[in-house]
Amino acid sequence: MSGPGASRRSDDRNQPRKPWEDRWLVEAFKRLGHPALERLRPADSAWEALEAAGVAPEQLVETACAIARVPAADLSKVGKEQARLADRVLALRYRIVPLGVANGRLEVATANPLSPHLDQDLEFALGRRVALRIANPTAIRDALERLYPPDAEGGKGGGGGSRLAWILTDRQSGAVSATVGGSAVEKLDALLVDAADQRASDVHLEPRDDGLLVRFRLDGVLHDDRVLPGEVTTHLISRLKVMAGLDIADRLRPQDGRASMTIDGRPVDLRISTLPLGRSGEKAVVRLLDSATASVGLGSLGFSDQERTRIERLLKLPEGLVLVTGPTGSGKTTTLYSTLYWVRSEGRNVVTVEDPVEYRLQGINQVQVHERSGLTFAAALRSILRQDPDVVLVGEIRDAETASIAIKASMTGHRVLSTLHTNDAPSAVSRMIDIGADRVALASALKGVMAQRLLRKLCPECSRPATLDELPVEQQALLTGKDCGNLRLEVGCGACRHSGYRGRTVVAEILVAGAELQQAIARGADIGEVAAQARRGGMKSLWESGLEKVLAGTTSLHELLDNVAAPIEAGDATTQTDIDKLLAQLVPGRAKAGSGGGTAAAAPVARGEGGARVLIVDEDREERRRLRDALQREGFRVLEATDGEVALGYARRLEPDAIITEFTLPKLDAIGLLQALGTGSGNGPVVMLYTQETDEGLHQWARELGALDVVQKPGEVASILKGLLAARR
Repeated sequence: MSGPGASRRSDDRNQPRKPWEDRWLVEAFKRLGHPALERLRPADSAWEALEAAGVAPEQLVETACAIARVPAADLSKVGKEQARLADRVLALRYRIVPLGVANGRLEVATANPLSPHLDQDLEFALGRRVALRIANPTAIRDALERLYPPDAEGGKGGGGGSRLAWILTDRQSGAVSATVGGSAVEKLDALLVDAADQRASDVHLEPRDDGLLVRFRLDGVLHDDRVLPGEVTTHLISRLKVMAGLDIADRLRPQDGRASMTIDGRPVDLRISTLPLGRSGEKAVVRLLDSATASVGLGSLGFSDQERTRIERLLKLPEGLVLVTGPTGSGKTTTLYSTLYWVRSEGRNVVTVEDPVEYRLQGINQVQVHERSGLTFAAALRSILRQDPDVVLVGEIRDAETASIAIKASMTGHRVLSTLHTNDAPSAVSRMIDIGADRVALASALKGVMAQRLLRKLCPECSRPATLDELPVEQQALLTGKDCGNLRLEVGCGACRHSGYRGRTVVAEILVAGAELQQAIARGADIGEVAAQARRGGMKSLWESGLEKVLAGTTSLHELLDNVAAPIEAGDATTQTDIDKLLAQLVPGRAKAGSGGGTAAAAPVARGEGGARVLIVDEDREERRRLRDALQREGFRVLEATDGEVALGYARRLEPDAIITEFTLPKLDAIGLLQALGTGSGNGPVVMLYTQETDEGLHQWARELGALDVVQKPGEVASILKGLLAARR
């Protein structure tokens, strides 16, 4: 038989039906000119295809070991003891066999050691260093069946269901659950198990044209995890809705619900929120609430011994109001629950009123706010006070009525804990007064305020020691005169998903309201006086608390600056002097223009010189890093700012050669920044707008105000900037 059809069938016999993940093995035998390549047939992997074509198994192992530069594995002795070293779901998903621990590393056997990110993924999931070993895929399959027999896990396969069990309520049923499809059930269970294994706080399910994007929030940062096939999207969201008791037929309105499950026998609560996206379908976010995290001690959260002592002193007071402040996601709820565990005992009646109840805690009476039925914070608090409580937790003080009742309760023998949304501890006083609290009553009731932020901790596996001169110039100025012997920088490895950080710690500002501070509040002192009085009482600012962790090597200065504003003000002569000294070291010949004071302006650097200084202004951390890396490769020295106000201060003080700014910025956008700098005269720094904003009218407006170019591709930034600086010479 001849013709095109026959030719295609002949080709099919010699080519795989789909790309092999271990195609590198075929390429290796091509370089050897091995005759077996002429006899390749479709198979599950290149390894199996080569073996079927006549390549000896020993030669395959030897070749793979030589390419990957790792030794071969012996699977003959693995048993139940080794099975405990790796989770079944993980082992089946990655087709790896745990062998044992040697030299502090877990040795695992794989048939594809060059699989992209295999070692990094395993290290992150297992939380330990991994050493790869090589074995035949058939031997690995046999070992997996021996170590993890299907009957022992209910035949669930790799779906994660063997570890996860849903806690059903009368709103849910197995029959209804089954209607959403078995594949969706398995995929959802596997996702939630993965999220719990990776310590994710939230799972985002976002429909896209090419499927369902799954993202995990780890240590406060969203990471793309995988893309599921588009056909499973509707079924998976419906499965979530069923478990949360939501209406699966209503896809036009946002819905919120709760569900409960156990993972490895550990109870985990889920808060589920869905959001309609029109034709795209629905987005869902699942928050994982592990009650174990709510019962940790204050020391485990990252409070220093001194901070813990101040907090415990507040909690020992028989009555009074204690507030915890900070933005959303700063760990206020976890801190409050930790304090409840600290004060809880058989002799105390502890009651909370929350919206929503984050964690269910044994031995504590928790009330869920339900405003549509009239159960508001204020109404619940009034009823709670008739229940003879010793300690009352109010989830949040939102209005004058709740503030008034909380203050009165704290003045009548009750210990009241609550939260506010303010940037720092002294601001809590003005915030309470703004929402209608009586100033004199507040002065009498308030015992303390804890403001806090969460910072990512440097990964202990990969962070490295650093010296002061490795930091950007504006960061060096913040550490001048400090002991930087323990300073460390992020690197990135498999254990931290190449972010450089793993886990989080708290930085706190603890205001203890002594008699003098209470008198200042009562007479109407402004926030500056309240802050000054608090500092005299021993309060460390958020910045000082964070800086201690930076100098101890717990976190990086970059991470601190992303979460806490540095105390740089226009009139700070010491800081300006420090910056000028550093610039004098970095730029030969740079000297102060005057000698009459510490804030004298520094002489500008010649435009376009090698090593020109560039200020990047962008709220997006990853975008700043991409621009910074591109510019540093071209020899530029880079400064960074996260908002327009900080950028304006840096521009006026440090006189960069160029500014690259995103259009939309917190506090002061690019247009306001250009207007404030007055760059239209041509005497200021080169300003280039790097933005995703496509409005040509805004681009033209920016050019009229002095922006010399608008760039939308990061790869073009460095070359365009070189041209702009050259034109200024």
